[in-house]
Amino acid sequence: MAKWFSINPIILFVGLIELAGEITKVISLSFRLYGNIYAGESVLETASHKLFAFIIPIPFYSLEIIVGFVQALVFSMLTLAFMVILTQKHEAH
Repeated sequence: MAKWFSINPIILFVGLIELAGEITKVISLSFRLYGNIYAGESVLETASHKLFAFIIPIPFYSLEIIVGFVQALVFSMLTLAFMVILTQKHEAH
């Protein structure tokens, strides 16, 4: 908390900008994950309803499973990286 708030007005302003940056990282990751999942579901729905309902969607289901695993891995790694950066102790210069 001392990283973001101080009595010095310049450090307080910079700290508030840093805090807003940390919050927007979480929002950005959430929107990215939602968008990727929504796009996959849209492709599956289109393939299931508009094309042959039983044979054509099978590759798309397999691809969606792989994409889901990759998205979970990327989301986990980015969250881990942001948490490590956020919790590191910074030495005063």
